[in-house]
This record gives sequence, C-alpha cells and structure tokens, in this order.
Amino acid sequence: MREITQADIKTLFEQASSSPRKRAHLNLHASFNDKVQRLYIALLKGSYVEPHYHALAHQWEMFIVQSGVLKVTLHNKDGSVIRSFLVGGAQDIQCIEFKPGDIHSVECVSEQTLILEIKEGPFFSENAKVLI
Repeated sequence: MREITQADIKTLFEQASSSPRKRAHLNLHASFNDKVQRLYIALLKGSYVEPHYHALAHQWEMFIVQSGVLKVTLHNKDGSVIRSFLVGGAQDIQCIEFKPGDIHSVECVSEQTLILEIKEGPFFSENAKVLI
C-alpha cells in the first residue's frame, strides 16, 4: 500500500515553485514500463503545456482535476483553436480524457492546480508527444 499525504502534495508544489515550467510530477507507477502510468502533477498559475498530440494508438490520457482550474484548448492541425474550456474547481467539467491524435494544450489558470494523470504505458520519452 502507498499513501500520498498532504505533506507529499505540499512538497510537490514546492518543487513546482522552483521549476521554470511551474510544474512538478510525482510518479505513482513503479516503472516507465508499467502498463498503467499514474502520476500527480502540481501546476502553478501560468504553467503552460504547448499544443501537442500523442501519435501512438495506445496513447490516450486522462486528467482528473483534484483542486484548482485548468484551461484546456483543443487545436486543429495548423494550430488554430477549435475551442477552449475550463476543467476543475466549480466548473461543470472535472475530468478530461484525450484520445490519441487529439491536439491539445493545457494552462493552469488558478494559483495552484493538482491533477491526477492516468495513461496507458509503457512510457517512452522519445515518442511521448508530437508538438505542433
């Protein structure tokens, strides 16, 4: 059994505050070879994940917002915006699942946001995402 405590989450946000990307990860899976990849991501206001997609057939991903608010934007292949919406907090949407090929970007719009990301493994950094 593994417990994730408030102290663990506080440490994660402290790590995010010293990161140029304004975010930090806490992997819950034992290995990048695990069939299910699970991680907490702490984001600070202004943290931005540029438009990208996942090209491999098994590369779906799910974000469950546990606190705070994310702005999610869906894009066309040319980078133009299809639509943007908020996820988490008092919003109607609390969780988002992207299919392989969904071009998306994510921005933290609250002071802090904590998400649980779940995706199929294994994870290989060289084919993790395709930037547009």
